[in-house]
Amino acid sequence: MSTSNEAQILVLGWNFRGASGVVRERVAFTAEEVRDGLRRMLGDGLVSESVIVSTCHRSEIYGLGSGERTGEELARFVSEWRGLDRGALEQAGFRRFGAEAARHLFRVAAGLDSMALGESEVLGQVRQALSIARETGSTRAVLHRLFESAVHAGKRVRTETEIAVHPLSIASIAVELADKVFGDLPDRTLLLLGSGETGTLFARHALEAGLRDLRIANRTREHAEDLAAKIGARVVPWEGVARELPSVDVVVGTTASPEPVVRRSDVEAAMRQRRGRPMFFLDLAMPPDIDPGVKGIYNVFAYDLDGLEEVAAGNRRRRVREVPRAEQILEEELERFFGWFGNLSVIPTVTDLKRRLEEIRDGELSRLSAEERERLRPLAESLVAKLLHEPMRRLKSESDAAKKLDRVEAIRHLFDLDRE
Repeated sequence: MSTSNEAQILVLGWNFRGASGVVRERVAFTAEEVRDGLRRMLGDGLVSESVIVSTCHRSEIYGLGSGERTGEELARFVSEWRGLDRGALEQAGFRRFGAEAARHLFRVAAGLDSMALGESEVLGQVRQALSIARETGSTRAVLHRLFESAVHAGKRVRTETEIAVHPLSIASIAVELADKVFGDLPDRTLLLLGSGETGTLFARHALEAGLRDLRIANRTREHAEDLAAKIGARVVPWEGVARELPSVDVVVGTTASPEPVVRRSDVEAAMRQRRGRPMFFLDLAMPPDIDPGVKGIYNVFAYDLDGLEEVAAGNRRRRVREVPRAEQILEEELERFFGWFGNLSVIPTVTDLKRRLEEIRDGELSRLSAEERERLRPLAESLVAKLLHEPMRRLKSESDAAKKLDRVEAIRHLFDLDRE
C-alpha cells in the first residue's frame, strides 16, 4: 500500500510474539486509559479515527491516518505517554498498513493470532474495544465498519469451523472429559483435593459448566474455607477423604502431597458401596494424588497429567486442521469490507480528479481571448468528459477490492490529488 496523504487504515501494536512481558505491562491500558488515549490522539490530530484493543497479551492502536507518517507520530505519542524509550518500544512492536492492518484485526478477532489457537475471549475484547471507541466518539464510518466486519468474521469462524470447539487448557479438558463420562455433570458431586491455583482454576471451570455440588478438602482447613467462601462450595475434613468417596462421582487431585492421597483400597471400598456406579478421577498433581492402580478397577475412569496432555495435543492438532477454512472465511469477509471501503475511496477520487481536470481546462482557456474562450469552451468541456469517462468506468466496475484501492491510490498520486 502507498503512504500518501490519503486516509489509510493502520495498526501499531505490541503482543506476545515480539514484546516481553515487561514491555506489554507498560503498554497495557485500563478502560479509562483507553478513553484518555483515544481523546488525546484525536485532540492532537494524530488520526481522524482510532480504536485501542488492550488485553493481557496485546495492546494495539488502530487508526485512520496518512500511512507511515501517522505510524511515526503514534509511536512517538505512546513513547511519551508511557515514558518508554522510543527505540526499545518500536523494536518490540509492529506496524501494518492498509489491507495488512485489516487482515491482522480479523485474525485477532478469529483467535488465529492468540497464544491459544482459537481463543474465544478475544472476540469479546475486540467488541468491547469498539464499544469504548464509540462512547468516546473516536470512531466513525471506516473503523466502525472495520471492527463490525472483524467481529462478524470472528463469529463466522467459530460457527462454521471447529477451531474453538476442542479445549486446550488442562482444566477445560478435564471438565469436558468428566461431562462425557456422566453426560450430566451438573447433577454430579465433585470432590476437589487441594485449594491452590490449579484447584481454584479447575473449580471455576466446573462451576461454569453448571456443577452444583462441589466439595473441597485441604490439609490446611482455613485455605479450603477461603476458597469455598469465594465460590460457594462445601468443606469436608482432610482426614475424612476416604469416607467421602462413596458419595462423590468425580475426584480431582491438585495437592503437593509426596504420597497418594487416595489409595486403591479406598476406591475399591467406595465402589462396593456405590454398587458399581462409575467414578471419574482426574489427577492434576505431581507427584500423583491418586494411586495409579485405581485404573484397573472396573467402571473407574482415571486420567493423569500425561493423559490430559495427550488429549490437549490431539485437540491442538484438530484446531490446526481448521485454520485453512478459517483463513478462507476471513478472506471472504475482508473482500466484502474492502469492496465497501474501495467504493468509499472512489467517490472523492472521482470528484477530485474531475475538479483537477476542470482546473487545467479553465487555466488554459484563461489564456485566450473572450471570443476564443466562448468558441472553444464546449470542445474543452467535451474533452474533459471523454478523458474522465473510461478511467472512471473501469475504476467503479473493478470487482477486485485490492486492485481498486491500488488504482485509486495511483490516480491520486499521478494527478497529485492530495496537494494542499
